[in-house]
Amino acid sequence: MRLAFVENLECVLKHAWSVRFLALATVLDAAQTGVSFFSGTDLVRPGTLALANMGLALAALAARLVAQDKVSGPATGGDA
Repeated sequence: MRLAFVENLECVLKHAWSVRFLALATVLDAAQTGVSFFSGTDLVRPGTLALANMGLALAALAARLVAQDKVSGPATGGDA
């Protein structure tokens, strides 16, 4: 199996919901870490943040499996 970028990488990065969900999960995790690092207290309980991140990761997985017109294009065997 050879790893390679998809042909429409720029379009995927701009329009894919999976990328948006993963970016939001990263921002939430960074905010929690930053606040707890600088203030010494947690913004929310760690379990709550873990559930939110898990939900966003599952949403990203589901979004990547669903065809999106701007990203997937015609069904040509999995280019996107």
